[in-house]
Amino acid sequence: MSLRQATGSRERNIEVLLLTGAAAFAVLGWYALRAAEFALPANTGRILTQFAASGVIAHVAVRVLAPRARPEILAVSAFLAAVGLVFVIRLAPDVARDQANWVSVGVVAFGAGLWAGTRYARLKRYTYTAGVAGLGVLLATGLFGTTINGARLWVEVAGQSVQTTELIKVFLIIFLAGYLADSASVLASPTLRLGDRTYSGAAYLVPLAAVVIGAVGALALLRDLGSIAILLLLAIGGLYVATGRARFVAGGLALLATTGLVGYLAFDHAQVRIDTWLDPGADPGGAGYQTMQATYAIQAGGITGAGPGLGRPDVVPAAPTDYVFTAIAEELGLAGAAGVALLYVAFLYGGLRVAAEAGDTYGRLLAASIALLMAIQAAVIIAGNLRVIPTTGITLPFVSYGGSSLVVNFGLAGLLAGISHASRKGLTDRRA
Repeated sequence: MSLRQATGSRERNIEVLLLTGAAAFAVLGWYALRAAEFALPANTGRILTQFAASGVIAHVAVRVLAPRARPEILAVSAFLAAVGLVFVIRLAPDVARDQANWVSVGVVAFGAGLWAGTRYARLKRYTYTAGVAGLGVLLATGLFGTTINGARLWVEVAGQSVQTTELIKVFLIIFLAGYLADSASVLASPTLRLGDRTYSGAAYLVPLAAVVIGAVGALALLRDLGSIAILLLLAIGGLYVATGRARFVAGGLALLATTGLVGYLAFDHAQVRIDTWLDPGADPGGAGYQTMQATYAIQAGGITGAGPGLGRPDVVPAAPTDYVFTAIAEELGLAGAAGVALLYVAFLYGGLRVAAEAGDTYGRLLAASIALLMAIQAAVIIAGNLRVIPTTGITLPFVSYGGSSLVVNFGLAGLLAGISHASRKGLTDRRA
């Protein structure tokens, strides 16, 4: 595609309008906090400028590398990142500059994912390598990792704490998509007939089961039950998308329930979380304090919220990370919280549209897996904040404070956008 065609692309022009909305939210959030006489960081203007520049760079990268990509992928990611930046400024102003820096690094990862996505077929060569690499990263974390809040999930790299479970998700997506692309047709049939004999297709689940169970076992030893839930739900979703068989969903949910029961019996911190979820009032000043304060905060928000800077979400422990959705619900109300949830629905919709437009099974499964991962992770942490399920300690994609999650999620969004460009370009070429 020529430069003139790229700059005149309808998708990219729509993307510009949507990105303008993300920038406007960040500016309005800053203005609202200033109006509330909140003590803003001294370099807030520089933080917002850096964020806007990062969005422009990401947009230019899409115009150059993937001009036919669907517009909502980058736009929704940027809007969620804008929400996250505003609430990091609100809840943890001392690290707001770090969050802006991570967004900038995330844009670099977005560009790398974009480039890889336009050549996504090459990733299929590394299906089993990705599976082994994921298990290897878990092993390295167990040997050299740092334990924080009862879970051994971080490795120190150049003075920075890297949450390795974020990398595991990338490896699992590549493995899951490649494996299911090869085996989906067999797994979709209850039996296989060769000559006069009938065979079960269950044997083809062995490689997938080995990687998933290995990852679950390693994560259990690292005491990361939240990531176990995410990975199992992703595997269940991928299997269903590939085969359409509800039996795999039932079996996967049974495995998830069994894993949760074993975790409850084996780990003290899991027992505390589940007991607190069931009855936070049993220890309101100790283990139940976070849950009860989060519930009060959501209730205080009402429909339209207290307004940025006017609530008290800072009294909820871990508000910038695990409980950021609670802060959104208190200061932006049910309307704002529902709007954030709908952004994840929009990302899921866009990702599934990319999957539907893909010209091959691998592209469809890779795009669907990325979209499902974001949606599942968002649903799990939102449900935990609303006390529908126990809290898991995972981050809200693009919104929670933290570098590892932001960078990996932007990289996956870039990969999805690259797949979209490659699929739509191929579709146009076939029609020509």
